[in-house]
Amino acid sequence: MDWRPLLAFAAGAIIATMAPVAPEVVVVVLVIALALLACWWVPTRLLGAFMLGAGWFLLHAAWVLERQWPAEMAGEQVTITGVISGVPEYHGQSVRFHLVPDSSETIELPGKIQVRWYRPLDYLQPGQRWQMELRLDPPHGRLNVAGFDFHRHLISLRVGALGTVVGQPVRLKQGRWRGWVDRQRQALGEILQAEADRAEAAALMRALSIADRGGMTPPLSDKLRQTGTAHLLAISGLHVGMVAGLAGLFGGWLLAPLVLAGRVLDRRRLAVGCALLAALAYAMLAGFTLPTQRALIMLSVAAGAMLWRRAIQPAHALLLALVAILLVDPLAPLATGFWLSFAAVAVLIWAFAWRPGDPSDRSGWLAGLVRAQLVIAVGMLPLNVGVFQQLIPVAFAANLVAIPMVGFWILPSLLIAVVLILCGLPAGWLLALTEMGLVVLLEVLAWLHAIEFGRYMHSGGGLAAIVLAMLGALWLLAPRGWPARWLGLFLFVPLLWPQSDPVDPGELDIHLLDMGNGLAVLIDDGEHLMLYDTGPGDGEGQDALGRTLPGLLAARGVHGLDRVVVSHAHRDHAGGAGTIRDRYPQAQVYSSVEDLGRPCTSGTQWQSGGYRYRFLHPSAGLPYLEANSSCVLKVSGPGGTVLLTGGIDATVEQRLLLENPELNVDILVVSAAGHRRASSPEFIDRIDPKRALVSVAAFDRLGRPHEETMKHLADDRVVTTAECGAVSVRLIPGQSPVASTMAGKAPRLWRPRHQCP
Repeated sequence: MDWRPLLAFAAGAIIATMAPVAPEVVVVVLVIALALLACWWVPTRLLGAFMLGAGWFLLHAAWVLERQWPAEMAGEQVTITGVISGVPEYHGQSVRFHLVPDSSETIELPGKIQVRWYRPLDYLQPGQRWQMELRLDPPHGRLNVAGFDFHRHLISLRVGALGTVVGQPVRLKQGRWRGWVDRQRQALGEILQAEADRAEAAALMRALSIADRGGMTPPLSDKLRQTGTAHLLAISGLHVGMVAGLAGLFGGWLLAPLVLAGRVLDRRRLAVGCALLAALAYAMLAGFTLPTQRALIMLSVAAGAMLWRRAIQPAHALLLALVAILLVDPLAPLATGFWLSFAAVAVLIWAFAWRPGDPSDRSGWLAGLVRAQLVIAVGMLPLNVGVFQQLIPVAFAANLVAIPMVGFWILPSLLIAVVLILCGLPAGWLLALTEMGLVVLLEVLAWLHAIEFGRYMHSGGGLAAIVLAMLGALWLLAPRGWPARWLGLFLFVPLLWPQSDPVDPGELDIHLLDMGNGLAVLIDDGEHLMLYDTGPGDGEGQDALGRTLPGLLAARGVHGLDRVVVSHAHRDHAGGAGTIRDRYPQAQVYSSVEDLGRPCTSGTQWQSGGYRYRFLHPSAGLPYLEANSSCVLKVSGPGGTVLLTGGIDATVEQRLLLENPELNVDILVVSAAGHRRASSPEFIDRIDPKRALVSVAAFDRLGRPHEETMKHLADDRVVTTAECGAVSVRLIPGQSPVASTMAGKAPRLWRPRHQCP
């Protein structure tokens, strides 16, 4: 069999994910028709398969994007009747779930809506029908350097709108069997939660049994990710394979007497049947996540080959699984789990398919485990650095402990307990055994996590560097006899080489993070690094900055801050203060808030990198006036002038003009996200900024930046994070400010088209 057309089809579907715009459906259908014709002719078959894969992905992407809630209707309230799909996720006082609208709705709605309900007054279960009044927005997310693309994630789930519950929903009569499997998953998760003594162990048991990660706290997730063990404590192909292997072993032994019933049955067929049924049940329990789908397809292919006594190479089974998933779910490549799932298995197949083991070597499993960890460490390095921006030296040791514990202790005892629970039998002692194993494992991971050199952020190169590093990994892991395997090390150089863009003397770099409804500005003068405001959050560690700033600093080749300014106490400006206090204790803090660092009194100043930093407001002796007490900071030097205004209104702006009659700036960070109470016409005309930067959430509820504010600024001078994501501006002596944005540098088909530099 010629496997190349399948490989070409998969390559086309994957490469199409990088398309900058979504073509019209008619164009895509025409491309698919031409691709089918090309597949009939042998010389163009590979090209036709490639075009067919690309067209298949683009067709489904176009359908999903066309059914999205329109941007011009953002914020509208609509009464919708629909069914809850999947297990609802509770986070604090709110719950998030997917709602599938009824087909009988009078208005055109997306096929799936992600809904958030704050303080729900009822117990939500899968399959329930509700009538809800929702405030709908199109899918969107923050866009930052080395940040998670939530918008892409929503598209991969085929979510066409984000909804917020308003008013009081009404529960309607539901079908008896609709959502039955997910209700059993939810009930099982609640039993596991109630039986565990430690919250962390309960969260991990839910993740391992029903793939529900809603109970995992940010510190626990960080611990797993930063020790390289997050893949083990989520249901993956490894777990499905373990379940299938155990079920096949015991099922073939227990059902052996059935062989006497006839020649059709033999122990191999019985074992394979038990393995497939167990894998299917476990995948169903996990909600048919992407890794379980891949594992189930591969097991089915291998089982078919065994039953019909046909040989199939592991790589071919993986390719069949890849193509099957792309056919069933063409948008799967947009999910990060897709890449992790297939990349890890592909690396293991490449490394071990050439090296058959010795069945007589009873101690070979330990050496195999060590080799597998080395292979995974090398093979997954391009994705860990290029996508997740991290290097984890302790991951090797962590996985050497975690894999045997999960495979031989935690997972078997947990799954047997789950079976007993589903059968209505007592399973307390098995759950206690599982929790004991998780507690021991978490203690080991905590010790490794505390090692100072155990992890650090590293910004890899672009797509070309990642591809070169992947080729280098395959070269290094090639079988014996492969020519000059050590040459693969050189292909890692572009990925591991520092990628920061240094600030030359006299230059100033301003980076406005995409914080939604919040403000955080990073300023680099080449000598020191300063953060102005800390974005939204609770001020105690639950914030957006902690998930965004480390990757940004790593991309700049630094890992700390020198100065921090917290303009005022509003949670959109001071929400990340707890993260700053914990992670960067050496940073010098200025603030208008009492007992939070040094006061940012008018006249306070310092020099750094050829630039003068000077506070213009508030004056000494003034009472705290909330937003009107914001630290107003002016940064001036050879490249130009920057003014950061926090949340002041027109009253303070007038005072600034009176006290600083010659106030002219090149870059203005607009106050209060462009609220009408600020950025008065007189203030804008007097300072005459060349660029105005606005940090605001997409589809802001207050309509910011307001029309009255925007009309005083020329459209070509204003850049908003709502449209363009994070914004960078470089001030260079003798030149106009050079601006760039995340959306402008990396356009993708799921992002709206805006005039972003």
